[in-house]
Amino acid sequence: MAPTPRIPPELTKGPFTVEEARGRGVSGAQLRGASWRRLGGGLYSWREIADAPITRLIAAKRRLPATAVFTGPTAAWLHGLDMTPCNPIEAAVPKTSHISRLDGIAVRRSSIPGTETSTLRGLRVTSAVRTVAVLACRLPLIDTVALLDTALRRRLVNDEHLLHWVNTHPAYRGIRRLKNAFELTDPAAESVMETRLPLAVSPGGTSASESSTVASR
Repeated sequence: MAPTPRIPPELTKGPFTVEEARGRGVSGAQLRGASWRRLGGGLYSWREIADAPITRLIAAKRRLPATAVFTGPTAAWLHGLDMTPCNPIEAAVPKTSHISRLDGIAVRRSSIPGTETSTLRGLRVTSAVRTVAVLACRLPLIDTVALLDTALRRRLVNDEHLLHWVNTHPAYRGIRRLKNAFELTDPAAESVMETRLPLAVSPGGTSASESSTVASR
């Protein structure tokens, strides 16, 4: 009967390198066993947590420069919105960064002001207002309204902050969509479906088949 693999508690909390594993008594050869999962970029994880979004995001942080900021659905998930955070992971790096491509991470060069970033669970992300506003600029209308309703209802953002972002980013791509969606918001709607149904049957809405999933937890 094969011996039970040794699992150091320190290696069950998040991603680690081969060197860190060796420091806990686990060899490189042992990391090829069933107890461990390779995450890429020289990082490994205990198999029980390898598929957890936060594990993958911490691993991504270790692969990215310290100046990187998580954006898009990745940032939305960290802010508590029910969006898929790792398909792919989205991050922005300064325009001067040498990083352009990383497996599993959609890297964009963008100069995001420090005032539009925050730190959640030890990860740098775009602020709640920027996260919601930028997603609203790129999603279909129905999903944009649903996203705004959810964020406003949960007080993740408020009208004043959204309007300020709109007024200070007049040339942002998709800003007209955000403005149009903002006029259709109904934070009193109790569910995303309640938001979507009136829009789906209205002449100005997009069809339900065009929408992607944006829901509140």
